[in-house]
Amino acid sequence: MFYRIFITLIVLITTQSDSLPRRAYFGVALEKTADGVRVSGVSPDSTAAASGIVIGDLIQAVDGRTTDTTEAVIAAVLQHKAGDPVRISFLRAGTGRTIEATLKSLPFEQMANSTVTYGSVPSSPGVNLRTIVSVPNGQAGVRYPAVLLLQGGGCGSIDSPFNVTLAQPGLVHAVGSKGFVTMRVEKSGVGDSGGPPCDSIGFREELAGYRAAFDALRAHPSVDSRKIYLIGISLGGVFAPLLAAETNVAGIIVYGTPAMPTPPYPGRSERFFKEFAAVDVSGAWSRVASRVLVLHGEYDVDPVISREVHESIARGVNAGKGSAEFHELAGLDHCWTRHASLEASKDKCGQGEETPVFVNAVLDFLRKG
Repeated sequence: MFYRIFITLIVLITTQSDSLPRRAYFGVALEKTADGVRVSGVSPDSTAAASGIVIGDLIQAVDGRTTDTTEAVIAAVLQHKAGDPVRISFLRAGTGRTIEATLKSLPFEQMANSTVTYGSVPSSPGVNLRTIVSVPNGQAGVRYPAVLLLQGGGCGSIDSPFNVTLAQPGLVHAVGSKGFVTMRVEKSGVGDSGGPPCDSIGFREELAGYRAAFDALRAHPSVDSRKIYLIGISLGGVFAPLLAAETNVAGIIVYGTPAMPTPPYPGRSERFFKEFAAVDVSGAWSRVASRVLVLHGEYDVDPVISREVHESIARGVNAGKGSAEFHELAGLDHCWTRHASLEASKDKCGQGEETPVFVNAVLDFLRKG
């Protein structure tokens, strides 16, 4: 089995606009082979590239500690802070070598037609979360409609400088490059964010992070505060009506989202699901007073995020003060890639055909605002 991963860790340098520490990356893809941990890729301008690591090198030790698995290499490198020297021992064409390297900073994202700024918001005392904001390139003083992403329930980073076309970062770039301000906020302990690990926090802490991000977005000098939209992906969608109940939003888009608290699943804390269980999601939807677009992938068939669940969200909004549309997107899975059949989509989330159907539906809704 092959494992491909780029090694990242926190660094001590900062962006020009924010004091929150930025990550760095060693910059290699690794795969476990019969001969050992092989470098299968080297990122340009990375620590590895600068120190002379090349494809085919077999990493044997980090700081003298044997590393015979990809996980061991990663764990050993992550013991260091940026600026610390690290010794990498490896075999190249059968000859042992050792180099000393210093970890570089992870690059920042760039977006077509927009300027991207890295900042932070305080979600609780002593905890600052990384924000990524894009503003359309245009005349000074112009205020634009804005979108806040409410990301899925996992603990992965949504800061993606090396691939800005796929998944949630891809959605944000598609929207931000078309004349909208966008904001993302990393969860606690993820990416550059401070705070405890994401998999240990509760539901209320995650909501506090989105609330802080929304407040910062609303106060941004390039944002038309009357035209702020929420896009909730998967579990992120349950936060949308809760935020909308606290402040005015111009509209909400959700995709693959539950309509009620879900059973616990791996990767999040017991406290998260205990707090989530007390949330009246359906009641919150019935109090939404804005436009809502409820999208569902035809092959997104988990019972907690089925077509029927999404139809119930739309009914709840329409029975209250808001106006909702429901649309099912043919052939799409939970990761909005397209498959030829339900059978072909099983265990293949995100591995189907890339299609602009979902993004186009989002943009059509935003433009009607």
